[in-house]
Amino acid sequence: MGAIFISYRRSDSAGEAGRLSDDLSARFGSHAVFMDVDAIQPGIDFRKAIRENVGGCSVLLAVMGAEWLGAHNHDGRRRLDSENDYVRLEIATALKREIPVVPVLVRGAHMPKAEELPEDIRELAYRNSVELTHARWKSDVQVLGHALAPYLGFASAPEPVAVPHPAVEAKTVLEPVTVSNGLDPAAMGRVAHELAFYIGPIAELVVKRAAKRCVTLPDLCNAVAQEIDASADRARFLAACRH
Repeated sequence: MGAIFISYRRSDSAGEAGRLSDDLSARFGSHAVFMDVDAIQPGIDFRKAIRENVGGCSVLLAVMGAEWLGAHNHDGRRRLDSENDYVRLEIATALKREIPVVPVLVRGAHMPKAEELPEDIRELAYRNSVELTHARWKSDVQVLGHALAPYLGFASAPEPVAVPHPAVEAKTVLEPVTVSNGLDPAAMGRVAHELAFYIGPIAELVVKRAAKRCVTLPDLCNAVAQEIDASADRARFLAACRH
């Protein structure tokens, strides 16, 4: 049985990639989904690790949000233009090894044009894409699951194992989330509640994942605010977090 490699950029689509990973793991098994370069041990050459992990998969999903193409480093250079950009390395490795690559568009993203991409991933522009939307998430993932099944050795996609997914209603206060980094669970719940007004049901998952790398509540608010597309909405969210 093969495996699915989910390639994504944290600043662009961490929430959607995490939710997709959970849904595909429920359908195909956690052993069939590889998502994060955080799993690479310290001291290991990440370029070699990426090539080995991608090379061991049967299909790569390139999750693209609105900022995937234009994301920049601190020096102002576009990340994709760096040969050491991990997203570029992941996709280039899959294309070179003729591993199927499926662009997965989220948050209203559009497919990049060939001339906008580095040469080693230019072929990505000609791959058929799928779109995942908040409103049709369940049905969109079901369609994607059926498309992925043959790559994993299934005649058709198995039914997902029933597991709880975050469900956030705009007027419902979330239950406290237990974490080990010292952040107050009740405060995290309030942040997720505010965030849900702007990005919908994946807000709690976004907060959970961001909390693993944040130390203070302001850090958490600033991190998850990047999931909100409109600058005015981000400002309103951050203002609400300060109260």
